[in-house]
Amino acid sequence: MQYTAAPNATATQTFCDIENATISNLTATGTTILWYLTTTGGTSLNTSTLLTNNTYYATQTLNGCESPIRLPVSVSVYETVIPKTNIATIFECDNSSDGDDTNGFSIFDLTLNENDLLNGKLASNFTITYYTDSAYLNQISNTTSFENTVINGQTIYVRIANNIDNSCFSDNSFNIQVNSLPIITSSIVFKNCDEDGIPDGFTDYNLEEANSIITNGDNSLIVNYYLTLAEANTQGSTPINPSPFNNTTSNIVYARVENSNKCFRVATINLQVSTTSFSNGFMETLESCDNDPIVDGLSTFDLTLASASIMSEFPLGQNLSVHYYRNLTDAQLELNEINPQNIYLSETPLSQILYVRVESDDNGDCFGIGPHLTLTVHPRPEFEVEPEAIVCLNLPPITLETFNANDTYTYEWTDESNTIISSQSNATVSSGGIYTVVATSGLNCNSFSKTITVTESNVATINLNDITVTDDSDNNSITINTSNLGISSYEFSLDAIFGIYQDESIFDNVAPGIHTIYIQDKKGCGISTIEVSVIGFPKFFTPNNDGYNDTWQIKGVSDTFYPTSLIYIFDRFGKLLTQIDPKSDGWNGFFNGKMLPATDYWFSAQLIDENGTIREKKGHFSLITR
Repeated sequence: MQYTAAPNATATQTFCDIENATISNLTATGTTILWYLTTTGGTSLNTSTLLTNNTYYATQTLNGCESPIRLPVSVSVYETVIPKTNIATIFECDNSSDGDDTNGFSIFDLTLNENDLLNGKLASNFTITYYTDSAYLNQISNTTSFENTVINGQTIYVRIANNIDNSCFSDNSFNIQVNSLPIITSSIVFKNCDEDGIPDGFTDYNLEEANSIITNGDNSLIVNYYLTLAEANTQGSTPINPSPFNNTTSNIVYARVENSNKCFRVATINLQVSTTSFSNGFMETLESCDNDPIVDGLSTFDLTLASASIMSEFPLGQNLSVHYYRNLTDAQLELNEINPQNIYLSETPLSQILYVRVESDDNGDCFGIGPHLTLTVHPRPEFEVEPEAIVCLNLPPITLETFNANDTYTYEWTDESNTIISSQSNATVSSGGIYTVVATSGLNCNSFSKTITVTESNVATINLNDITVTDDSDNNSITINTSNLGISSYEFSLDAIFGIYQDESIFDNVAPGIHTIYIQDKKGCGISTIEVSVIGFPKFFTPNNDGYNDTWQIKGVSDTFYPTSLIYIFDRFGKLLTQIDPKSDGWNGFFNGKMLPATDYWFSAQLIDENGTIREKKGHFSLITR
């Protein structure tokens, strides 16, 4: 019987997990090698099966005969670190450890990134080495105190090797960067005026006013103040309140100035107190009229107009500026400065005192401070007028007047064409329009302009052609055509000048006779009158001398109306009894000196008006005795 021996192989074979080694990566010398997980039996493994920490068994097959003994091979798979992308940059601030804190070199602890570099693996299983080059030739020995070799920063290369098999390793890299320190003025003298009422050399400061000096105007820097240098150098120390800070606490404070990279320098601020340089009792005054839209004793001032006079209080040749505040505290602490200076609206009616601070634009030193500017607001003239007036074209001119003036003023009246019509407190006008008056005070302050709208009006113009009379009817009426009366609004009364007037221009149920129409201008320009005739023929008369209907006469006839009329009276047989003069009282019922009997009588009337127009009328009436 043929016997096949087991193949030959290295008893221990190692791999790295990043290789993803399979059965096909095992090495053995022999023919038709097969691998198993057991010493006998079982199914041979697929060549693509991943290797694990295990013992594998190999056979070989010769001439169709597989070796009955299997060769054991111990396999160890060693782990490696899977590189993590975007390892954080390590930042350090430039420092003076090398004698220069501006040269872009600093000391780094490269091990700060080890957790990220291991990417979840145990540090005890690996050795991490650092290099300055990508060829991994220049290893860094001082990993916790490495000074960058490239100005401002560089890339650090890292190799992470398995402690058991250092051939199982992975490479990574990260950057280190040196951040610059803020540029500051390291020591300043900060002066403030001792103007708190107690000349003791102590006063309140607003330390933040030193910020721009310390930072050279770099507003991006963060400044905090501390009482000691140690506190200023310690991250997380509690800063002092910068305003108000009184130098009774300390005449020296320290400013920690940080940039956006948290790099900082410390500046020393020496607090000094100067006395005010304003002369005793100095006061500058600005005056204005209350000329804004609201009468409130306030006005807008250009404070810069006072600055030249204020600056003259100080020696020439100094780079000084003038600042304005509402109160002493704000002036001392340089808070709530009034800006812009050229359009300040005063806040106290009629008179307000502002505090002035004069300081150096070079270092912020206070040269003078105090209540040295008075704002005086002169009141706007006030008076009243009646906003509307009527001028009657048929009457003399009217006088427009001012009244309730708060003071003695001069005035200017103008018409719609801006022509001056009066310089007195009143103006005489004879025509309609809009008239304007402005008052000026002795301090040359002008009032609001006031206007008076003058409306023209006139009495009515009326003649008989404008009147329509319906008479000798069951409903006599008088109608007035209003289109020709005039420019005003009118009202009407019949036979009563002081009676009740009506807006309607029609009168109904008018009794026959001569009537007077009164047309009154509603705006007070007067009353026009006109007489009209309403013809009527009485149905009866009672000649009993009781004063009522004692004669018969046509109503509405007079010397003015139908003065040449002819009126005849007949009995029932047609006999002419009398001819009546239209200007007379009428017929009294007598004929030839005798009273005629009570019965009906006839009349014939021919009425001729002033234009020669003839109206004829025939009818009868009754003579009634009582």
